Amino acid sequence: MCALREGPCGEADASPDIDIVIADDHPVVLAGVEKTVGECPGCRVVAVAQSVGGMFDALRKIHCDIVISDFSFCGDPEPDGLMMLEKLSRTHPDVRIIVLSQHDDLIRVKRIMTIASGFVSKTTGIACLPVAIEEVLNGIKFVDPRTSKLLLGHMFERQRDGFGDEPLTMREMEVMRLYSRGMTVTEIANYTRRSLKTISAQKQSAMKKLGARSDVELVDAFKIAEGGSSY
Repeated sequence: MCALREGPCGEADASPDIDIVIADDHPVVLAGVEKTVGECPGCRVVAVAQSVGGMFDALRKIHCDIVISDFSFCGDPEPDGLMMLEKLSRTHPDVRIIVLSQHDDLIRVKRIMTIASGFVSKTTGIACLPVAIEEVLNGIKFVDPRTSKLLLGHMFERQRDGFGDEPLTMREMEVMRLYSRGMTVTEIANYTRRSLKTISAQKQSAMKKLGARSDVELVDAFKIAEGGSSY
């Protein structure tokens, strides 16, 4: 579902405003973002959508400079998350993307920012959207202040604890694929015919390389590293 916004006479406005499409499956959030963006000087909301399909439908019909989109669309038949962002970047390379999401774990944010121009956590609120719009229009990557501080702190912690960007080995990849499917370390050891000690060591090595500090974070980090989304 999408709704196109028109000029006062039903004609497309010919002014040089910044054309913005907003997509979110929560009507209250959608209305709040539309109001905030609509009050930004030089910005014009040209369409709103409550689904992934509605967003792409709008983009096929109208000009757009910036898409402000949620990351996850509950129950949507179209792929959301990273797959949605990759498709958006591929099919509309000139459109800048600002992700507005409640999923603000740092591993996910870093993956999002390899594709999007900006990220705003719903935890922070939408008040910083005008600044985000201005920054991305100037070619500057934007992350809301709260998330930015968390990312900076996480980076220093990784350096302190010796986390690096070394890729997983083939054995570590195998262990992580099985572990992310729900197998226990003992079951993986039996399945691969390797010792429990070896499997545990490979899991710990993967955890360090991915910068994860818990089993849940480890599975999420691995899925994101593989290009998927756990939501």
